[in-house]
This record gives sequence, C-alpha cells and structure tokens, in this order.
Amino acid sequence: AADKRVASEEADDYLVFVVSDANLGGYGITPEMLRRALTADPKVTACAIFIAERDAADMLSSALPAGRGYVCLDVEKLPNILKEIFARAAVSG
Repeated sequence: AADKRVASEEADDYLVFVVSDANLGGYGITPEMLRRALTADPKVTACAIFIAERDAADMLSSALPAGRGYVCLDVEKLPNILKEIFARAAVSG
C-alpha cells in the first residue's frame, strides 16, 4: 500500500522504508509476503531494515532480493544504512 501511495505523486525518487524488529512471524508476515511487497512496484525502492538480534535479521534479509534487506545491530549505524539505500536509489533511478 505504501508503494502505491508514494508512486502516485510525481517525484525524482520513490522510496519506502520498513523498519522492523524482525519478528514478522508474530504478525503473520512471511519472508515471501515481505519480498512481494518490497518488489511490487519497480519504480519504488522499497527496503526493509531489521533492528534485531542477528539470527532473525539475517534470516529475513537473506530471503529478500539483494539491496532490499538490511541488518542493523547497532542503531548508530542506521544513518550509514540509509545513506547506502539513498545512493542505490540515485544510481538506479
């Protein structure tokens, strides 16, 4: 839903961020459901950032296409992750 809303307006780039504790199973969300949601609109750069313990975050991020899932074990590194996502979007957009 967020990708449709973002893409409905004219813009230079279309970005959607999902920030999660990687406990998606607790909400009935499978890695496949997340993958489909993040790749639903090719003009939208949609990424998931998992702020969680390593095993859960690694499992989820590895189930996503390259450049769509990020693991953040230290919130001080979050700005660097966002910078990487913005840079990728600028190159691909």
